[in-house]
Amino acid sequence: MSRKLLRPFGLLALMATLLLAVQPVTRVARASDDDVDNGEEAYIANEINLRLFDAAHLPALREQYRLELVEQFGARPIFLLRLTPQSPAGLDSKALSAKILAENPTRVQFAEPNYTSGSPEGSGNSWAVGNSWAVGNSWAVNDPSQVSGETQFRTQWAQEKIGLSAAHRATKGAGVIVAVLDTGVDRRHPALAGRLLAGRDFVDDDDDPSEVLPTCPPGSSATDPRACGPYGHGTHVAGLVALAAPEAKIMPLRVLDPQGVGNMWVLAEALRYAVDPDGDPASDDGADVINLSLTSVHESDLLGEILGDICGPVVADPTRPTYPKVVVVAAAGNRGTTAEMFPAAENFEGQLSVTASQSDDTIWSRSQRDDRVDLMAPGVGITSSVPRDELGVPRTGVWAGTSMSSPLVAGVAALVRAAAPAKTAEQVKDHIRDTSFDTRRVVNEPPVKRRLDAAAAVQPLVVGAANPIFDTRNFVRQQYLDFFNRAPDADGFNHWSREIEQCGANAACVDFQRVNTSGAFFLSIEFRETGYLVYRLHKAAFGNVAGKPVPVRYEDFMPDTQRIGQGIVVRSEGWEQKLSANREAFLRDFVTRAGTAGSRNFSVAFPPGTPAATIVDRLFQNAGLAPHAAEREALIAELAPNPDSTELRAGVLMKVAESPAFVRQEFMRAFVLMQYFGYLRRDPDDAGYNHWLSKLQEFGGDFHRAEMVRAFIVSDEYRERFGR
Repeated sequence: MSRKLLRPFGLLALMATLLLAVQPVTRVARASDDDVDNGEEAYIANEINLRLFDAAHLPALREQYRLELVEQFGARPIFLLRLTPQSPAGLDSKALSAKILAENPTRVQFAEPNYTSGSPEGSGNSWAVGNSWAVGNSWAVNDPSQVSGETQFRTQWAQEKIGLSAAHRATKGAGVIVAVLDTGVDRRHPALAGRLLAGRDFVDDDDDPSEVLPTCPPGSSATDPRACGPYGHGTHVAGLVALAAPEAKIMPLRVLDPQGVGNMWVLAEALRYAVDPDGDPASDDGADVINLSLTSVHESDLLGEILGDICGPVVADPTRPTYPKVVVVAAAGNRGTTAEMFPAAENFEGQLSVTASQSDDTIWSRSQRDDRVDLMAPGVGITSSVPRDELGVPRTGVWAGTSMSSPLVAGVAALVRAAAPAKTAEQVKDHIRDTSFDTRRVVNEPPVKRRLDAAAAVQPLVVGAANPIFDTRNFVRQQYLDFFNRAPDADGFNHWSREIEQCGANAACVDFQRVNTSGAFFLSIEFRETGYLVYRLHKAAFGNVAGKPVPVRYEDFMPDTQRIGQGIVVRSEGWEQKLSANREAFLRDFVTRAGTAGSRNFSVAFPPGTPAATIVDRLFQNAGLAPHAAEREALIAELAPNPDSTELRAGVLMKVAESPAFVRQEFMRAFVLMQYFGYLRRDPDDAGYNHWLSKLQEFGGDFHRAEMVRAFIVSDEYRERFGR
């Protein structure tokens, strides 16, 4: 199934919007017709979302109105239909939906056009109207007279205003998953390193939810593609979730095209994926919090049903899944009126509607302020991550809007969920509202009476509570998140939990089994075929980082490992074929991706025209190997027909990386490095790395006798990741 969107309109109005069109094989859809210039108010003119009381009525209705079936929503009697040339003349999807509903009251529960929605910050607008990010500083600058983007990001006014530092002393959100449904993310931005789960792209129907640079329409006066769409919106939003909940995992789901426009069907599909990515209710892999920085003027029955299942009241229909602990946070919109915008105005029991506040705790002039808004959060002059530039330099940007407020609330909801995992979504919502700052202290009769207060929401929940990493199941779950970049599968989770739980009250046994469980993740097939391979590829391609005893940095290792491990659960059906495909795709990208300023890159290290012998010799030299003459000559002969070939370069690099001698040689070095990457989520200090490498070598790789793994999991730095 492929999903393509064509966006014919050039200038979107102040609030242009999000979501996308779903389509099987032949489907090509637009967000709206050529006359619509605001995605928040549009619908796809030839698509209908239909719910029947009984799916058996579908063939007759399709025949009666000459409709084409695009797809069904899971097993429910909900269908996406497309008008055909034979459909009733003179009717678009809105008019035909009304006709179908009126003529079939006993067969049709709802029929509506496939409404569009979009980012409240819009597209096609300049920074002068507050809808596009202004370029900030690079993430790291060498000029001491400049403040780095990272510093600006971590010290901005919003952080102090809502008490994030104080909240983080209680918890940082470890173990919680926040789904961000948006324009995608820049996977390699350092602000998101180690924080992203695999995610999915519901625009292009693939596993790469990366942001896509928009194309300016014919006749546009824009010289920068950023001005033709809300490029960077998803990366900015994800960065704010990471700022508020730095130990939470972010599930990026791309549901918006480069112009920031999508549709209700795809949003519904992405929501279903967010709460149960693998389709197995037994595995705890779904989001705990969902952020929706998107709006529409249309109240959609389809979206209402799916959101209701996730964060609404208990559903009487036992065939419909419910998720009573999943909190949904939605941006209220940027029209500066009391008009209700959706999905924020759905106002379900476990849903928070958020609008934007200024540094003085007054409401931003463009913020929605209808009576369904729950609270405000900082949303003006907000610094966060935006996609790297054409040279790969990571950047920050400053943006304004309710889209910036919503992820701060989503991040705090993750903190509350981590501190009080037994709370329902409704209880989390009420708790965040009840502990918020009363803005009546600032303004008499303000439009919104509450402003987010992270410290007040979190700190009381952890008084007297034990560090959650001491809990066996939390501990095991964290190993999966840290080393496999995924939530645990049910079988593996139960197995490793039982290994520790069988110790009962025997503290020495528990201590040994925790260490044994942790070490097993590095030794596992899954990590060996993903993370350890990435380590060896970097080592063979580039040698060690200049002045360091290791070959790869944390911010490069994490996205590369995740790319190879995408969708892999060892011993699940088809895992070996999936791994092979992932490796091939990753290697092609690894040897060809564009040069990146400030980091090493294969296409720069081995530019076009580099002789085969030079490439092979340098790979062995970087790896620290002395190959046999026959081995060297064989690889040179393999590469010689075309040393610039992507496939041949990738093949030779892989053969060096998988050399048995190389695998043995780097084992202990990689093991030590992974302690820093997995437990401490940072690059190692040289002294600490060399100390533990010596200890591991002294005991022949026995991590129990070397006490290496134990030292990391009982360290203050590791335990402080979990707040207490």
